[in-house]
Amino acid sequence: MNRALLTEAPWGRTAALMAGGSAAELRLERPGDETGSIWRGRVLRVEPGLGAFVDLGDGGTGLLAGGRPPHEGAALLVQATRPSAGGKGPALGMAPRLAGRYLVYTPRTPGIAASKRLPDDGTRSRLQGLARRLVGSGEGAVVRAAAAVAADAAIARELDMLRARWQRIEAASEEAPALLWREPDPLQAFLRDRLAPGGAVLADRRLRSYADRMGLPDARIELLDEPGWQAFGLEDTIRQALEPVLELAGGGSISVEETRAAVVIDVDGGGRKDLLALNLEAAERIAREVRLRGLGGLVLIDFVDLDRAAERRRVDRRLADGFAGDPAARRQLPFSPLGVVEMTRQRLGLPLAEQWTVRRRQPWPKHP
Repeated sequence: MNRALLTEAPWGRTAALMAGGSAAELRLERPGDETGSIWRGRVLRVEPGLGAFVDLGDGGTGLLAGGRPPHEGAALLVQATRPSAGGKGPALGMAPRLAGRYLVYTPRTPGIAASKRLPDDGTRSRLQGLARRLVGSGEGAVVRAAAAVAADAAIARELDMLRARWQRIEAASEEAPALLWREPDPLQAFLRDRLAPGGAVLADRRLRSYADRMGLPDARIELLDEPGWQAFGLEDTIRQALEPVLELAGGGSISVEETRAAVVIDVDGGGRKDLLALNLEAAERIAREVRLRGLGGLVLIDFVDLDRAAERRRVDRRLADGFAGDPAARRQLPFSPLGVVEMTRQRLGLPLAEQWTVRRRQPWPKHP
């Protein structure tokens, strides 16, 4: 994705990754988003099979799941991996990650990894080699796609900055609970993580200084003559993405239902005769909707039955092609005998429906 949108909409500041003239992913401003924040917390209680509830201070509690359970009363350094939602506190982890534009620094997780979006023309191996030379014992890093267009010296400077930040975090407080670090801006983090190297940020004129402060050295800022949310129809895009049933242009529809166990998507032919064309159109739309809605976990897609294996394979490929450029890790199985495609997709932040619900519960933003 080489274009992003930054706009001041009636519902709050919004960032979007653009595909052609429409939004492919959306992030709504959410006051108090804890993702990436780091605390020295204190374990309140441990629930077998669930995890440890950790006191984060100021009445906040998070859940630390997986791994060896700590004992009650223990002081732990934890990081929010998923924001609060549905009345529950943030999900927590104990493997801190500090993100920059070119690297994600993992001070307690040794090893070097690289973004799958880095080209395979020798760039990935060269940058991994550079990262190995730069990190110290016990440290690690993930090389991001934006590093492909960065000078080695710029990557080294960013690592030094992230390492210094970690040292300040460790030295910040011995008391627990205490907040040690908060990500400065969720929209900035979204664009830093998603915008491809050399991309453009289309920004409302009133947001020029805000866009300039976002710290995207390889991106150019292009100012819009009208508010971006109007120019690109974001209100209609969000409204449609919150609808459970979507009509297909050629006839028929798809329905999307989020349950606790899975996302269930059903394709309805609506009397359409050409079932292959129906499923191919549905596959394209489903891929777009899954990304736009920010859906993750287990996804079950019930296509209209096709008799020929070759036709089912074409639908499989069309669905997979629709996720080209998707940063979320994904695994897709072929058609089952009952005509269902099973897929898993990594969760990256809150789904759009949850973002919208939380956003509407907050006061309208007042920005200078």
